[in-house]
Amino acid sequence: MDKIIKDGIVSIIKSNRDLLKIPLKQKAKFEGWLKFELAYYLCQIKMENVEVEYQSYYTRNRTDIVFFHNDNFYSVELKTCNTNWGIDGINPNTRPITKNIQSVIDDAIKLNSTQGIVAFTIFPIPINDNRWKKYIERIAEKTGIEIKSENCEIIQLDVNEKKSCNLVVCTFKSKKIRNW
Repeated sequence: MDKIIKDGIVSIIKSNRDLLKIPLKQKAKFEGWLKFELAYYLCQIKMENVEVEYQSYYTRNRTDIVFFHNDNFYSVELKTCNTNWGIDGINPNTRPITKNIQSVIDDAIKLNSTQGIVAFTIFPIPINDNRWKKYIERIAEKTGIEIKSENCEIIQLDVNEKKSCNLVVCTFKSKKIRNW
C-alpha cells in the first residue's frame, strides 16, 4: 500500500509542476494542499471511506488521511520537509531540516501500527545532491524501519526558465513500535 501512496504523490506532483513553483521558490510547505489532492486520488482509485484529519475515539491525535481497502484500515501521515540548502533562484531562508525529519520520525512512532503509512517529501534539493539520503538513514535508524531505495523517488522540477531542483517523495509502512 505504501507504493500506491508514493505513486499517487508522484503523479500529483508531476501533474502540478507549475503550481509547485510557488512553494519551491519560497521553501514553503504544501502539506495541506497535498493532503486533499492525495485524498481525492485515493477516492479516484476506489479506496473506501477516505477521510482527512481523522480523530480516533481512543486518542487525541489526528491522522492526516484514513481509508479502507479490501476491508483493511489504513492511516497515512503526510509531511512536506523543506531544506535549508542554498539553490539559485530559491529564497535563501534557512529552515532547519533536522526538525522536519524529526517530525517524520514522530509520525512513524505516533502511527504505531502495521497499517500505518508515512509519506513525505524533501525539497528543494540541488540537482545531483545526495545529502537527503542521510536523512532517510536517520529516519530508518530512529524508527527501526527499513527504508529501501524503491521507497523513494526523485522528481526534477523547474524553479524558473533557467534553474531546476529536485524533490524527493518517500513512503514507508510503519510498524508496531510501542505496546501501550
